[in-house]
Amino acid sequence: MLDEKEGSGRGQGKLTRLQKDGIAAKLANNPVVKFMSIGLREVSIGEATLTMKYRAELRNSMGLLQGGILGVLADVAGGVSLYSVMTDPLQVVIPTVEFKLNFLRPAKGGDLIARGRVVHSGRQIAVCQVEISAEDGVLLATGVFTYMVKHVNKA
Repeated sequence: MLDEKEGSGRGQGKLTRLQKDGIAAKLANNPVVKFMSIGLREVSIGEATLTMKYRAELRNSMGLLQGGILGVLADVAGGVSLYSVMTDPLQVVIPTVEFKLNFLRPAKGGDLIARGRVVHSGRQIAVCQVEISAEDGVLLATGVFTYMVKHVNKA
C-alpha cells in the first residue's frame, strides 16, 4: 500500500518498516478514509501524497464538491505527512487543533490529489502545509494545518 519516494526538502529518506506499517494501520482503521475513498499514493519522510476518488454524492447543491470534503482530504494528507516523521505512528495521536484552507477554484469533478508536507514538528505541536489539485494539476486549494502531538501508552 505504501510506496517510498525520495522527495525534496524534508521528504528525503526512506521510511522504516515501523513507520510504513503504522501509517497503513492508521489509514486502514479510519472509517472516514474508507467512506471518502481516500488512498495513499506515496509517502517519504515529512511528505505524503493522497488521492480521493470523485463521487457524485459528495457534491453540494451547486454541483461542486463540498468544501468540507476538501477539508477532510487536506487534513488526512497533513496527518499522514506528520505520521511519517514519527518513530512509531501507532504510539501517537495527532488531533487537529486548527486549520485554514483557501479555496482557489471549484472542484467540479474528477479525482483529487492532496499533498501534505511537515513544516514544523515539535514535542507537542506540529504544522503542515497542504495543497489539493485536480487530476490535471490545477491547484484547487491550499492550507495550513496545526496538530497536537500526544504520545499514547503502550498496551
